[in-house]
Amino acid sequence: MGFEYIVASRIKSLPKDIQEKIFIEEGYNTVEKEEIRYKVIDYENLISEKGNKEVLKEKLIITYSPKRAEKDRYDRERLIEKAKRLLEKGSLNLKQGGRKYLKISSVCTFDEESILRDERFDGYYGIQTSEENLSAHDVISAYHNLWRIEESFRIMKSHLEVRPIFHWTEKRIKGHFFISFLAFLVQRTLELNLKKSEIDITSSKIRESINNMNFAKFDSSGQTYLLKTRYDDLGTKILRTFKIPSPKTLSILKDINL
Repeated sequence: MGFEYIVASRIKSLPKDIQEKIFIEEGYNTVEKEEIRYKVIDYENLISEKGNKEVLKEKLIITYSPKRAEKDRYDRERLIEKAKRLLEKGSLNLKQGGRKYLKISSVCTFDEESILRDERFDGYYGIQTSEENLSAHDVISAYHNLWRIEESFRIMKSHLEVRPIFHWTEKRIKGHFFISFLAFLVQRTLELNLKKSEIDITSSKIRESINNMNFAKFDSSGQTYLLKTRYDDLGTKILRTFKIPSPKTLSILKDINL
């Protein structure tokens, strides 16, 4: 089709001979400064489309991470606990993930084979790609960066409220998207500049900290005053990073250049 791709691989659904190669220690390399190992397996992906079969020559990049193994074990134990509760209640609610580890028949029991099979894959992750000119490290980096794109859509839809749109004229709709996108750029700029100052923090934490930077407005003796509310250490770091002077605790409104 002329397109190159990098996609996640469902390694538990791969052919048995490929799965066995995953568990062979030989061929794994270690990513420097990270507890991640990886190996590259040449893979011929057989696909069927409209009755025609085609073989796609791919690189299957397998990674192993102890942290991921720990998470996989934790997630599986949660599902096993759910399965136990389902057995105790005699309920097989389709919405409860614990059914994955149950054998459904006249008598419901634990699916021990499924548990052991999943346990074997703890910590392993697969990426399939048609890219032959990229190194394994470049493919892994490119794939891991996809989460930023997905996160960007979530931020614009939820926190910045790009949708739903409560405007009906083209001019107002364009203005809505422009302001939302501008806010998104400001947020990403904040993240990048803080990261350069070795402050690696999530966008939600940055937003929460900035939202806490407020003033209480009150009148006294014919003057209008602004009383700075207390904000957290991150707020101080944000101001310092962007060389913004911290406002006085108490200011007269007319003396402030807005």
